[in-house]
Amino acid sequence: MGHSQQILQGRTCKIYNRQSWTPSNDPDKLCPCGRLVRRHSFDGECLQPKENGPNSCNWTFPDQFRDLIHSVQVPVNVFGTLQPSGCKFLRIDNRVKSEDMFRLLVEDCGGRAPSLILSVHGNAQNFTMSERLKNEITQGIGDAATRTHAWILTAGINNVVSKLIGEGISRYRFLRGYQDEVKCIGLTMWGTVNEYTRYELKRSTIEYPEGLLHQQIPDNYQDDGITIKQNHTHYILFDSGRLHEYLGDAQRDMLVKEACKNEHHT
Repeated sequence: MGHSQQILQGRTCKIYNRQSWTPSNDPDKLCPCGRLVRRHSFDGECLQPKENGPNSCNWTFPDQFRDLIHSVQVPVNVFGTLQPSGCKFLRIDNRVKSEDMFRLLVEDCGGRAPSLILSVHGNAQNFTMSERLKNEITQGIGDAATRTHAWILTAGINNVVSKLIGEGISRYRFLRGYQDEVKCIGLTMWGTVNEYTRYELKRSTIEYPEGLLHQQIPDNYQDDGITIKQNHTHYILFDSGRLHEYLGDAQRDMLVKEACKNEHHT
């Protein structure tokens, strides 16, 4: 997305690594982070002692994932552009500094900071709304965004609110010819989206190691249907090192506060 990406970091689980052993009687053993023990991507020193070996009982297996203890910073390794939509995506440490994240987005938006932030969020999975009202909402948001050079923030996933805004703004950009002027930014957790979506984002990353393109959860796991909506212009996926979690307001709040510090923001 820009030069600032070079100073950003990712985050992953460090309880196990690529070389970790799996109990012979439990090949599908799960790590507290939600991954299969045998499917970790971390290549540094992990918490599982090397000297114990698969037949040792000396190591106490963690019963739950604790972000501060069980995760580690790693280089950013999932980023790029989804085709054919042109949506840019980046998986980063959920403890990223707000100024670094804001600077990255500004750089990718032509060096121009937003003068207005429109944060549109909601958790509803379904609700009834007339087409006329949907069009009025998205047109109003689109008009406000183009007139004020605003950024539109959503959770970016396939719930009703993010879908409504993403599809509406995408249609607005196409009909009005504002392909590069309306920025719709999805903020979610890497662990929130389902396994298929995570796989596709890795596969869309240039030079992502082919040996790491594999399923990280058991075949019988009931993965939910949470995906990202490619009609956004940008996606920031925050990673705590854990799968199966949901985004709170912290990252969105810190991005809005950082934008408000900018002297051109109103």
